[in-house]
Amino acid sequence: MILVRIASFFKFYILLVALLFIIYSSFDLGTGREILLFIGATMFSPYLFKEALRVKGVKKGDTVLVSFRKDGPFGEFVQKVPGRALSGGRRGGTIEVEYGGTIAKGEILGYGGIIFPPEVNLLYYEEETLKKEIR
Repeated sequence: MILVRIASFFKFYILLVALLFIIYSSFDLGTGREILLFIGATMFSPYLFKEALRVKGVKKGDTVLVSFRKDGPFGEFVQKVPGRALSGGRRGGTIEVEYGGTIAKGEILGYGGIIFPPEVNLLYYEEETLKKEIR
């Protein structure tokens, strides 16, 4: 899950560097300016990646982090488990998610970042759980 997100960031970064090389080949900026442009793009790339995630949104089949409140021996706490989006949506919207054999509805809280997947806050879940077929 985490490795897929990091791999996506590196793909994005390689495309950004390729775009810089295209700019370098089109314009004669000088070596000093090219190095500074490369360093600036490298430092700015995580923010550009988060913006690209915002534009993409959450798609069907994406891995999400499902968070819900649970009672424990010392009071209430927030539990976060990995799940899969069964529908797509944008921040603030409601989507269906599947986690641990349960189908639930949740609100998209954020799109995540380089390491973490999008976060979905559990609103309610169906009483019936998914039945796994044994083959």
